[in-house]
Amino acid sequence: MILHLGDDVSVHSADIIAIIDLTQSYSAVTGAMLTEIRRQNRVLARQGIAAKSAVICAGARKAGGVAENARVYLSPISAVTLAQRAHERAYPSAAPLREREEGPPGREAGQPDG
Repeated sequence: MILHLGDDVSVHSADIIAIIDLTQSYSAVTGAMLTEIRRQNRVLARQGIAAKSAVICAGARKAGGVAENARVYLSPISAVTLAQRAHERAYPSAAPLREREEGPPGREAGQPDG
């Protein structure tokens, strides 16, 4: 499946390792990883976009499934929206993430069915 990241960029969903919300605080380990990826010039983004999320993707696969040259795509789309799109494409017949978390419309969360 293909996931559109915004700004005319799409990636194979099977290559996605993580989606990071850049509008929230994240761990020191995640910050160090993003700094190292930037240092290695593996961040892909167009100039002038206000990035809301970072999508870490596996690089080219070699024999044996080992990935090299992981890339990070900066996206103007929120991490929640990207995760929801990925879920809907992977499981088209399943209930949307938001509905599963909040419950069906017209019913308050935590109330039993029927």
